[in-house]
Amino acid sequence: MHLVIVSPFPPSITGIGQYGYHVTRSLANSGLFSRLTILAGAGQNSQPPNHLGLTEIDYCWQPDSFQARQAILSGLKRLKPDLIWFNLGASIFGKSPLQNLSGLLTPMIAARRYPTVATLHEVVELADLRALNAPGGILAPWGARLLTRIATQADVICLTMQHYADWLTERGMDCVHIPIGAYHEPELLEEPDSEELLFFTTLAPYKGLELLIQAFTRVRREFPRLRLTIAGTAHARFPEYARELKTSFNDTHGVQWLGQVLEDDVKNLFRRAQIVVLPYSASTGSSSVLYQAATWGRPVVASDLDEIRKITLENNLQVQFFECNNLENLCHSIHTLLNSPSLRRAQTQHNFRAIQHLHPRATCHRYLEAFNRALEKRHSSKRIPILEAA
Repeated sequence: MHLVIVSPFPPSITGIGQYGYHVTRSLANSGLFSRLTILAGAGQNSQPPNHLGLTEIDYCWQPDSFQARQAILSGLKRLKPDLIWFNLGASIFGKSPLQNLSGLLTPMIAARRYPTVATLHEVVELADLRALNAPGGILAPWGARLLTRIATQADVICLTMQHYADWLTERGMDCVHIPIGAYHEPELLEEPDSEELLFFTTLAPYKGLELLIQAFTRVRREFPRLRLTIAGTAHARFPEYARELKTSFNDTHGVQWLGQVLEDDVKNLFRRAQIVVLPYSASTGSSSVLYQAATWGRPVVASDLDEIRKITLENNLQVQFFECNNLENLCHSIHTLLNSPSLRRAQTQHNFRAIQHLHPRATCHRYLEAFNRALEKRHSSKRIPILEAA
């Protein structure tokens, strides 16, 4: 069985690229594919990450290029795979709506010839487009509906939130819910002695970082040893935002700006943190950071966005919620966890138990089932031998 994967990919760490890497690693480790090839999206001169065995990686397309679709389709024509998995987000093909529309046509065209599975991390049609600063003005809702229609033309659609899967299933699409889950075997790391907050995601205005820095400066008056670590690269649609924000808060004491974090350094990033903060003012889907905090045993403070509440309910996770965009409430939530080791311990132990059901083998097993479902729909004689449930 020759599987081709189309995904953003490390070395740069973005949420969807990091997800693609870890699912690919699990699929490679399953030993169920005679050949596994990644048509990877990343910058020029990218170096393949470790731990992928004999997996072939072809960095054949780049974001912000109208050539991405043709590069991927040419690669598929050359490789002639038995099955394709697309790992998709609404803006993976670039800042421009037209570039993304062009790139997201790829699964629809590929599905004419090959069994195709697509993971859709975002259903932009359900998002708060104004809060996300979505491009397009009054045409943005129309564009969001078009994105959904184009990106859901695969044989099987995988969604990382049950809410999204239910919504698309009601509209007649063949959907499977596969939670993001743990990227590694869960490990309850010892809590550090240092008081440190961690913000880890791509940097965009709707991620709430300005609010977090304001809260940090207030809380630090009572906890003078408190530090804030900011990790992650600029969002594709807001390339200057991180630099401008860093300049604005350059004199704020106790703040560390790490920028891009290599995959092998992510565990230590969580090891040093005492609390993980998700201060988002808007969201387009599930949060890999929430799952990673559960994997490594770190408590979470998060805004009470509908998406985050749904993730916690769907996966039996606990977080310390605060009212979205409410500075005083965010300060209170951070203060509450800093001041209560027992509350931190109770949350991390609960989430650590919950994440045991979402380990990498379970995610891999669900994808194998989705792949076989697509092969069956296309009347392929090939199947992946799944020996036992994860």
